[in-house]
Amino acid sequence: MELDSTYYIIFIIFYLVGSLPFALIVYKFMRTADPRKSGSMNPGATNMYRIAGPLPGIFTFLGDFLKGFIPIYLLAEQNLVTAYIFSLFILLGHMFSVFNNFKGGKGVATSFGFVLALDFQIGLAVLITWGFVFLLKKISGLSAIISFLFLPLITFFISNNQDFFLLSILHSIIILLNHHKNIREMLES
Repeated sequence: MELDSTYYIIFIIFYLVGSLPFALIVYKFMRTADPRKSGSMNPGATNMYRIAGPLPGIFTFLGDFLKGFIPIYLLAEQNLVTAYIFSLFILLGHMFSVFNNFKGGKGVATSFGFVLALDFQIGLAVLITWGFVFLLKKISGLSAIISFLFLPLITFFISNNQDFFLLSILHSIIILLNHHKNIREMLES
């Protein structure tokens, strides 16, 4: 991929879009507990659901999901691999938000959004995997870990694009690294 100045502008814009901390926006507007100081202290949808209830959790999920989905959906004419690279800047913004001292959520809802926009079949398969594990175990973190462990496998069988497959491996590694505390807790229990 040859980079021109337009790509750098998109990288910055997508990083800033990803940086929008919807858990903190919901916390301010709905006057809930601060997700950075309560529960798991993670500004994400699961923690908002835990500390403030279903409505703040749903609003946070929708905000995080849509900030992943909308920008990538708008790039429908863009090369799939290029769009995936752009989406990773949204993910980095979410995880290292410039609006929250370079701290952020774990990237699951945002990833669901942009993977669904990149390839509907792959996105749906990842969402179904998450839902199936959640129905069995009722643990959001475990569901996320397993669904993103399966992302490269799902991509391998659905997509015939090797670069897209390699990016799905990188994406999964990023999500798993961001869940290292959850993984350690599960291994210790």
